[in-house]
Amino acid sequence: MIVLRLGWRNLWRNPRRSLITIAGIAFAFASLIALMGLAQGLIEQLLKNGTELMVGHIQIHNREYLPDRNFHETIGGRPDAADAGDWRRLVARLKEQPHVRAVAPRVFGFGLLSTGDQSAGAQIIGIDPAAEPQVSRLIDPQTLRRLKPGSILVGRLLAMELKAREGDEIAIVTQAADGTLGNDLFRMSAAVSTGLPYLDRSLAVARMDDLQELLALGPDRIHEIAIKVDHPLEAPAITQQIARMKDLPAALQVESWRDLLRQLSDYLDLARGADVFIIGLVVLFSVFGVLNTMMMATFERIREIGMLNALGMRPRLILLTILVEAGFLAMLGLAGGFLLGVGAMQYLSTYGLDLTRWMGELSVVETRMDPIWKAVWNWRAVVVAAVSLCLATVLAAYLPARRAVRFDPVEALHAPVMQ
Repeated sequence: MIVLRLGWRNLWRNPRRSLITIAGIAFAFASLIALMGLAQGLIEQLLKNGTELMVGHIQIHNREYLPDRNFHETIGGRPDAADAGDWRRLVARLKEQPHVRAVAPRVFGFGLLSTGDQSAGAQIIGIDPAAEPQVSRLIDPQTLRRLKPGSILVGRLLAMELKAREGDEIAIVTQAADGTLGNDLFRMSAAVSTGLPYLDRSLAVARMDDLQELLALGPDRIHEIAIKVDHPLEAPAITQQIARMKDLPAALQVESWRDLLRQLSDYLDLARGADVFIIGLVVLFSVFGVLNTMMMATFERIREIGMLNALGMRPRLILLTILVEAGFLAMLGLAGGFLLGVGAMQYLSTYGLDLTRWMGELSVVETRMDPIWKAVWNWRAVVVAAVSLCLATVLAAYLPARRAVRFDPVEALHAPVMQ
C-alpha cells in the first residue's frame, strides 16, 4: 500500500511535467486507435467489395473449369461425367449448411456482341435474377428487375463502345457446347456500372436460362455456384466443411476467396502486418518522451532515494515505487487517449473521410476502394497498443530507476535538493 501511495504522490510533485507526459501518451494512444480503425475499415471495405461485387465468399466449380473457364467443364448434366452431380440438389444442400447465407448458380460464356457496324468481345454471365442479389452486389436489385427473358445488361464502357442504348437490339455470336455457333438477338435493358473499369468494358449479363440455350448447355449444366457466408474471414474454414460434405461429387472443387483472389488475400495480410509496424513506431517515439520525464523525475529525487535507503527501505521497494509511478502515468494517459479515441472513432465510423475530390472510385488489387473511407473498431489492435504503451512506459522508467537505486546512500544524501 505504501508503494502505491508514494508512487501516486511522486507523480504530482511536478504536475506540469506529468500532465505533459500524460497528454503525450494520450495523443499517441488516440492516434493509434484512429489509425488502426481506418486500417481495419479499409481492409473490410476492400474485402467486402472484392467478394460481394461478383466473386462471392466461396465458389464451387468442376475441377477442370478454372483457370481457363472451359465452358465444357460444367457442374451436372454431362453424360460423360456422371460424378459431376445434380446442381439443383447441391444448391438445396448448400443452403442447409451452417453459416451459409445464400447460394447462386451461374453460367459463363464468351462471345462477340454487335450493333450494326460496331462489335466487341465480352464475357457473358448468366444469372438467376432471384438468387444473385443475395450473393453479390454486381448489379443493384432495381436494375436487375429489368432483366427480362431475351434481354441483356451491358457494362457502361462496353455499351459506349457498341454505341448501344436502352432498347437497342444486340446480336451475340459465340461457340456452343455442341460444336456449332450459337447466335441470337438480345434487347439491351440497361447499361450498368460496377465501379471496376475492366468489368464495365467487358461484361454482359443475361438470364441463366437464356445463356444456357445460347451455349447449347441445357438446363442441367452450369459452371459455378457462388456462396455467401456470415463472415468472409470465416470462409476458408467453411470451405473445408463444404468440401467434406457427404456425397459431394468428386469432380467438383470448393474454393474460398483466398484461393480465388490471391492478390487481394496477400494485400490484406500485408495490411494486417502493417498494424504491428505502426504500433511499434508510435510506441518507440512515446518511449523517448517518457524516458526523458522519468530520468528527470528520478534524478531530482536522488537525495530522497538515498534517505529511504539509509532508513532501511530495500532497493527493490524503491525501484517498485518508481515503476508504480510510471504505471500511474501510463494508465492516466491510456484513459485519456481512449476517451479521445472514442470521439475520433465515433466521427470516422459515422461520417468517414470523404476522398471524392481526389479519387472517386479507385480500383485496387481485384477490388475497389469507395470514396468514403470509414473506420471500423479493431479491438485486438487497441488492446495490443494499450499493453505495448503501458509496458514501454514502465520499461522507460526502469532504466533510470535501476541506476538511481544503485547510488551509494552517503553520496545520495549529499546530492542537492531539486525543486
